Amino acid sequence: MEQTQQQTKPAPKLQPGQSFISGRIAFRRRMKTTDGSYWMTVLKTPARDSFSHPGTVEVMSDQSIGSPGDDWTGTVEITGYPRSYDGKPDPQTGEIVRVHTADNRLRVVE
Repeated sequence: MEQTQQQTKPAPKLQPGQSFISGRIAFRRRMKTTDGSYWMTVLKTPARDSFSHPGTVEVMSDQSIGSPGDDWTGTVEITGYPRSYDGKPDPQTGEIVRVHTADNRLRVVE
């Protein structure tokens, strides 16, 4: 059985904290700050199979990576920051447990 692999762009050598991502641009917006501006772009990644929903991620970039409907492939740096909040009181003991989580950010390696 012959196995063929179709890939338009080879994945680059990734560094720790990086990922290779591909998807279709759904939305984008330009954010302005006192230090300049950057782009936030929402990508839809391919669904795993015909019964699954496509994944949705947001990437940040200094320059526009395309317009809605365009396909984009590239390397992103994975960053983020911690968050925590008080959970609901335990019905048995009344104890409130602190919940720790994280917000993940993907920044385009330009």
